Amino acid sequence: MNSVMPRQPVSLDGQVLSLDEAIALLESGKADTSIRIDFGGGVIGQPEDQSDLDGLLQRARGVRLIKMIADGDAIESAQHLRSGKPALHPLVEEILDALRQSD
Repeated sequence: MNSVMPRQPVSLDGQVLSLDEAIALLESGKADTSIRIDFGGGVIGQPEDQSDLDGLLQRARGVRLIKMIADGDAIESAQHLRSGKPALHPLVEEILDALRQSD
């Protein structure tokens, strides 16, 4: 019989994780509201509640992508992975709106 083990949250005890570590933990589904992410420049991200974890993951992925672009790294488009327009967390939408160039 194949059984699925429930995902157990990882206790972080206030530890601040790097972007890559935090993204991996959030993607695994093992993160809880104790997760803290070092976005760089003294900015630490932390969810307000359990429902904010998806938004935090989007923001972390966005910051990582922006850093990769700034460093001149090759970026592989994830457009082919989308089945439709992705649902953006309101804070992510606000960031993207601020980055848009005005006409």
